[in-house]
Amino acid sequence: MIGTDQSSFLSRFLLSGSLLFVLVLGGCALLPPVQEMSNARQSLEAAKSAGAEVHDSKRFSEAKTLLEQASEKIDSGEYTQARELAIKAQALAIKARQIAITK
Repeated sequence: MIGTDQSSFLSRFLLSGSLLFVLVLGGCALLPPVQEMSNARQSLEAAKSAGAEVHDSKRFSEAKTLLEQASEKIDSGEYTQARELAIKAQALAIKARQIAITK
């Protein structure tokens, strides 16, 4: 059986751990998605170098638009949305590059 002191310690430990977990998860939205933006830019540049502007212009253009939207979201402090847009832009740019390479 757990004593009162041990129970109190366990409760404080779990509460502290829960708060830390929430802060870590919430912290993702407090910082701009610098790495995601960089990844998307690099993927877009690689797609451009592979000829995606010509061979998959629709997907390339959409990736570019998403990256621009992500940048606007960063400017307005909407980091979660910016992160999602940057990740989508990267995925589209990668796909456009793959298509360009096969043509």
